[in-house]
Amino acid sequence: MSHNWFRWYHVEEGDNLSDIALWWFGNGGEEYWRRIWLPNRPVIGEDPDAIRPSMWLKLPFYGSFWYHIEPGDTLFQLAEWVYNHGPNYTVIHQANPWVQDPEEIQPSWWIWVP
Repeated sequence: MSHNWFRWYHVEEGDNLSDIALWWFGNGGEEYWRRIWLPNRPVIGEDPDAIRPSMWLKLPFYGSFWYHIEPGDTLFQLAEWVYNHGPNYTVIHQANPWVQDPEEIQPSWWIWVP
């Protein structure tokens, strides 16, 4: 079953985020596996290598995804992770016009990361 922004993926023995990204996006580079790790961070945790068999991960279509803000997150940090360029945080901010101040994001918010 898939949803409007992701498809479920069942982790099998031997899987890692780079291999899953290679299969899903056609590229296993860091920029791509982070697009899988970030929306699944509440399940995987802070260590992207901590995926385990039997986990269910959300694979975002087209690389865009919903992200749950965790304590300490900043839009600059997310832009570093996703685009490899922190100043591109404005792309995330523009995709979430309801966020009044990009410096004041709050844990528990869900934002769209294009």
